[in-house]
Amino acid sequence: MLTSKMILAFIIGVATLPVILGASAWAKSLNLQMKWWKWTLLAVWYILLIFFIFLDFTFIGEGEVSAGWKMLLFQMVIMIILGVGLGRLLWHGRLKSS
Repeated sequence: MLTSKMILAFIIGVATLPVILGASAWAKSLNLQMKWWKWTLLAVWYILLIFFIFLDFTFIGEGEVSAGWKMLLFQMVIMIILGVGLGRLLWHGRLKSS
């Protein structure tokens, strides 16, 4: 039996391939010097984002709507702070195009 959680997991799984391919093209177009550890940090940030989405909507689906929305807001703030820090780290080693 298909549930809405399975459909959401399938959609996010299918959307992950364009995200990976897009990240590679994005890094090349911006002349970012991407080492293995920067790719790892980017992957950890993306996996954490997906985990938070699943966690929050699982709470909402289980009837804990208030807790789900509160966690979503709190985790959104955390992800924005981590994303800005990661962006600054990625842009720090950027190659200057002449």
